[in-house]
Amino acid sequence: MNLKLLKFLALMLFLHIFCSCNGQSLPSISEDNIKSHIKTLASDEFLGRKPGTLGEQKTIQYLAEKLEAIGIEPANGDSYFQEFTISRLKYNKPSAMVISKANGKTSRYESSKDFYSKTSFKANDQISLNEAEIVFVGFGIIAPEYNWDDYKHVDVKDKVVLVLFSDPGFYTKDENMFNGMSVSQYGDYNLKKKLAMERGAKAVFMIHHEFINWDQIGQSSNSGYSSAYVKNQSETVSDGLLCSGIISIPVMKDLLSSSGFEDNYVEQALGKDFKGLHITSKMSLTNSSTPEDVVRTKNVLGILKGSTRPDEHIIYTSHWDHVGTRPSTFGKDSIFNGAIDNASGTAMHLEVARTYKALRRKPERSIVFFFTSAEEMGLLGAEYYANNPIYPLKKAVCVINADGHFATNKMKTATSVLKGYSEMDKYVDNAVAKMDRNAVEDTSPAYMKIFQRSDHYPFVKKGVPAVWAIGNQNPVEGGEAEAQKIANYMQHYHQVTDEYYEGFNAQNIAADALMNFLIGLELANSSAWPNWNKTSKYKEIRDKSIQD
Repeated sequence: MNLKLLKFLALMLFLHIFCSCNGQSLPSISEDNIKSHIKTLASDEFLGRKPGTLGEQKTIQYLAEKLEAIGIEPANGDSYFQEFTISRLKYNKPSAMVISKANGKTSRYESSKDFYSKTSFKANDQISLNEAEIVFVGFGIIAPEYNWDDYKHVDVKDKVVLVLFSDPGFYTKDENMFNGMSVSQYGDYNLKKKLAMERGAKAVFMIHHEFINWDQIGQSSNSGYSSAYVKNQSETVSDGLLCSGIISIPVMKDLLSSSGFEDNYVEQALGKDFKGLHITSKMSLTNSSTPEDVVRTKNVLGILKGSTRPDEHIIYTSHWDHVGTRPSTFGKDSIFNGAIDNASGTAMHLEVARTYKALRRKPERSIVFFFTSAEEMGLLGAEYYANNPIYPLKKAVCVINADGHFATNKMKTATSVLKGYSEMDKYVDNAVAKMDRNAVEDTSPAYMKIFQRSDHYPFVKKGVPAVWAIGNQNPVEGGEAEAQKIANYMQHYHQVTDEYYEGFNAQNIAADALMNFLIGLELANSSAWPNWNKTSKYKEIRDKSIQD
């Protein structure tokens, strides 16, 4: 074999090793680039990246400049920005609660003393309960795995629903019932309100429990403020009820006694034969709220247009914002730098953008890089885009999210938060297989709602399949000590100590960036349209979206 042939074979071997993904060379992900982005975004100069501040101005300008330098085009016409307004509701103090009894007598209860209540359906509306019927439904829980259905024998349409705090396990202290003393997902008040609303209830009041600090309730209720929401999209914080709140135990006992019931309502609700208690008294109450604009802010978006099907697109999401600053006292740190949350995800997708642009052959489908604002205020940037998309969501192949990636050695195992829900699992598995990694389901307790806690979720609600995967188990090197760094990070989550530091290790973040890149690249050069699994409630939404 001559020397020229040997050189040729060596070249072919080199190209074989470094080429993949439909014959395209696979550029490496740069840890140094990622570290540089995180160091800048999490610096004190960026003031915690809070929407509506100088920190926002510096952040979005940095992102726009980096996208332009990479060669990623503006996604919103000739602009990298999508502006929107964040609002909130000011809850006005409600009227007294009047209970009209079957014997013709009435009881009058005062707000902030005997009950708390707030509007929850529309902004700037006054709502009224006018002698509404009342029903106590126990815990207000439907949990098939425990053969538990508090609505099985009761009609709550157009009624006020009363529910207990938490779930049965909390009261029985039985670790085999729900989560015992630890509140399960079924104890979530928002879920209880949702179940009541779906069955036609007008309002829901939780009965006070000693675990609830009565004095603190009013901070977000009477004369308080709602969660922030996108202006003209108050339904994103609405639970669909006219009002909701908490009543004191004396009010509950009055309702029971006036209807001829004993006051052992907890014991009754725990009984297997419990069927709900129809209160003979009726409730009257008025509530109102006023909308207030809080701040104008901007999403940042760039696009790499596809070579053959540019209208079909993959969306990479990561939120640029964090929580800003706090008053500085006695020389203490005042800036919430947000290095992991979420300078890490932002840096990842800037590097993914560079990697796409470096490909010899452009992807067939377009790639949208979406850096969202106001995630920390309730996924508001993603909510705004999902309701006001620049590119039709029926043409969105999927969303690939990055949020909170860990500064450790490379992890062999990634937790895929949405694993088991859609056909996206195939593409995650294909990507991690190329990296000598594996992907596992999220095992966080359901009540933590991890599935709903990042920017993919507003798109999920619109039917777009999504991925959010984080390398967080089984370090390649470092063993238990390296794995412990991830657990230790929770001490710094949303603290001023979530900072960039000397020796910051971006190896695992770079691995997550490569994983996200590979997931998107396979779909970018495919004609596949991944969908939700048949058992998912989002499949019907997706099917309808694609057909429209």
